[in-house]
Amino acid sequence: MKEKAHQLPPETIGEQIVGANGDGNILFLEEMERTGKFDPLYTTPSEHWNFLHRININSYSPAPLPTVYFYLDKGVEVNAQDCYGMTPLHYAMQAKNGDAALALLEAGANPNIPNRDNVIPLGMMGAMPHRLDVLKKMLENGGDVHYPNANSGMELLAFTKHYRSEREGFKEIIELMEQYA
Repeated sequence: MKEKAHQLPPETIGEQIVGANGDGNILFLEEMERTGKFDPLYTTPSEHWNFLHRININSYSPAPLPTVYFYLDKGVEVNAQDCYGMTPLHYAMQAKNGDAALALLEAGANPNIPNRDNVIPLGMMGAMPHRLDVLKKMLENGGDVHYPNANSGMELLAFTKHYRSEREGFKEIIELMEQYA
């Protein structure tokens, strides 16, 4: 007697949305919204994640730029804080998704919103020291180089100069931050 092969059940709509987000399949997302199977403005009840949070939570597979623009175009709140105080910009920085961070900043993301650990997105630039375009946009959006670093209490600029000036890529960061000091 042959054993029946085990098959996975069909993907749920939620799983399909996650896949479409990761693939940048905007046509699928638009179709699911049009047919009422998906609300791009949905926020999870316990974590308070909107889709701009969710698409960059997995730092191993951050969302492609078309997905970010899809949710921005739908009016998803760019500065919403989740249960950890994290904004979509925090998650983009954590995921090292510079393109998403830049898109969020261009849409009005605030680089000075602290999370529950008092970390602001500007203070996360160490994750992407090569993305001076992101830093420049944060500073243009009012990024506070004098904000106290969450761990030391030192101002971000002073902390960066003291602890990171010898690291590769940080000389340029310091020079740019000094222009906004």
